Amino acid sequence: MMALSYEDTHCKRCGKECTAWINGGLCYDCLSEKHLEDIRESIIEGEPDTFSDEYIVCPYCGAAIDETDLIDYPELYEDGEHEISCIECDKKFKVETMISYDWETHRMEEE
Repeated sequence: MMALSYEDTHCKRCGKECTAWINGGLCYDCLSEKHLEDIRESIIEGEPDTFSDEYIVCPYCGAAIDETDLIDYPELYEDGEHEISCIECDKKFKVETMISYDWETHRMEEE
């Protein structure tokens, strides 16, 4: 396999024009899909690795709740452990929410 270079401008999975060299040859959407596929594969293999900053993934069946569906789960925006039921298999599981913050400062105009 050839190394990607700055000139790689198309996703190797879907062909969409993007800065593919940033994400290992994938556009953001395909990288996100691959991440979810990797999580689901880990569940099938019996060693679930469901850590994600994009999805809440059922550790039993692999069903995913994405950011657009989180409006139905406002408690998941609070730091800590939460119990929810899967949208597909209805099994209960725990979700650990880890909140982080970033700061940026700006100079104020001199008065």
